[in-house]
Amino acid sequence: MEIFIGGDLNKKLITEAVKTVNNLSKDIGGNLLSGQEMRVVEYLQIQRSILDALEDKLAAAGDFKAEQSLEKALKAVSGKMDAMTPFNPAIAAESLQSWDERGVSLPSLVDRQQA
Repeated sequence: MEIFIGGDLNKKLITEAVKTVNNLSKDIGGNLLSGQEMRVVEYLQIQRSILDALEDKLAAAGDFKAEQSLEKALKAVSGKMDAMTPFNPAIAAESLQSWDERGVSLPSLVDRQQA
């Protein structure tokens, strides 16, 4: 499948989407290791909305509605994050230790060179 990205605006929008999804992946890793399962689910839902809009944008080369949908998904991220289940620090230390004992740490999940 060949994908035409087109002009600078399209490239900027797609780059923003990819960076946002990458950053959400890091947040998902941290929340998973610290026992915040509900937050992981919420992050995955946010991530999925961006990926769905990005996929539509790439498939609909030049379709303005698909571009607007991606822009809308990206703009909605901060509002959705503000509405997420609060982080529960009471369970974080125990969960982090449990994962560490299994050889999994946050740096191993989020550091680019580890991937």
